[in-house]
Order: sequence, then structure tokens, then C-alpha cells
Amino acid sequence: MHIKQICKIAGITKRVAGYKMHANTRRKLKGVFKKYELITAHDLRRSFATNYYSKVETPILMRITGHKKESTFLEYIGENFNQDHYADLFIQQISS
Repeated sequence: MHIKQICKIAGITKRVAGYKMHANTRRKLKGVFKKYELITAHDLRRSFATNYYSKVETPILMRITGHKKESTFLEYIGENFNQDHYADLFIQQISS
């Protein structure tokens, strides 16, 4: 069973704007589709990484997702921390 079928059975049918691959032309079509029609295995990969970030050590998640650089991984999950953020974490660690 494919992820799209599972999402359809689960009732993920809200209509949302997005892009869908046209089977014949192999080009993306912009439109409003049922959400289950837009779900891909890649969405599950990103959701897994995002949901387990800060619960599982980053190097372990990076190995699972195949990312080589932490900066790329953080950008992938939408956690674009800058150097100031890391400096703040360091100060918190040494202060406690």
C-alpha cells in the first residue's frame, strides 16, 4: 500500500494549495488538491527528522537521514540556528 492510499484512508482529505507531478509530462502542476494527493515519502523523512530533533542526538538523526553536514541538516528541518544561538547554549552550559 502506498503512503497516498494510507493518508486517504486516514481521512487526510482537506484541500490545500500545492504542486503535483503530472504523470505524462513529468512536470509539476500548481493547484489545489486533496492533501493526501500531495504526500510523499520525502514528507515522512522530513517529519521524522523534525519530530525527533532535540529528542535524539543530531549525529544519529543525520546518519538516518543521510545528511553529512549539520548545517545542511538543520536547514532541512527548518532549524537555522546562527552562531549566537550556539554561544548562548554554551554560556548556559557553563553557568549551570
